[in-house]
Amino acid sequence: MKAINNINPQYIVHTGDIVDNIKLETNYKYLPLYERGLKKFIDCIEGHSATPYYVMGNHDDIDSVIKFSNKGIIFKKGVIEIEGCSFYVSHEYEKSNNKTDYCLFGHSFDPVHHKEEDKVVLNGLLNMNAIALSTGRIYKIEYPLGINYYRKMERGSIGL
Repeated sequence: MKAINNINPQYIVHTGDIVDNIKLETNYKYLPLYERGLKKFIDCIEGHSATPYYVMGNHDDIDSVIKFSNKGIIFKKGVIEIEGCSFYVSHEYEKSNNKTDYCLFGHSFDPVHHKEEDKVVLNGLLNMNAIALSTGRIYKIEYPLGINYYRKMERGSIGL
């Protein structure tokens, strides 16, 4: 959350698996634990002035996100328009026929960031991405040390 405090973004797009260390898809019995982590995360995100977009991942519970979010825009996938820029957003990478400026996703380490026709494809699992909408410049912000271990997502050791 330090990154949010330092950058002070106007918009935040989270590409799914909000409480990433709890894998609800395979362990739904952990829903109460997930909800505690989710509430803490959402309270922190929504305590800022940014408009949050929450894309539901395979380990998210949409009813819980709806229950705790007061201002978030919640969806599974689709196109969003922000200040004249268009984004195709989904949890898992999928090649989109939509004419958008960006494609954002964050389910697995592949594919890496790349350009696809006239679209910039950004994988949010690799790092946080801050986009200056007025210039299109992308700032890659590394996750804190140990975060991939904590969320059980170290490259080469995904065990789902």
